[in-house]
Amino acid sequence: MEDYTTKAITAFIIVTSIIIIGSAVGIGFSYKWYNRYQIRQDAENEVQVNEIKIKQQEQLIQVEKQKAEIRIVEAGGIAKSQEIIATSLTNNYLQYLAIQAQEKMAESPNHTQIYIPTGSNGIPLIKTVD
Repeated sequence: MEDYTTKAITAFIIVTSIIIIGSAVGIGFSYKWYNRYQIRQDAENEVQVNEIKIKQQEQLIQVEKQKAEIRIVEAGGIAKSQEIIATSLTNNYLQYLAIQAQEKMAESPNHTQIYIPTGSNGIPLIKTVD
């Protein structure tokens, strides 16, 4: 009986040792495999992040182009309105505007200016007379 018990204990120790050694080797391989997997995942994630950044930059470029187009259209409108004003501005209209401004200032409680009519029609001159 002793031989059987000794053989059983020896077999148990050998099997247990094999399982422990196999587990250690398996864990080592699993760790290496996991590290490779993680490195691959990190690289894929970096590629995706870079693609997202590229798309964001493209959108920012598009927004800035649209803003530039808006400024160009606004500038064209301002230039057109200045051209219209410049062609329709007359001395009579400027005198009318001066009279309107003087009336508005005269109604102000803080008005301290005095206007002296010097023109032939009794209003201050807008331009220099030769």
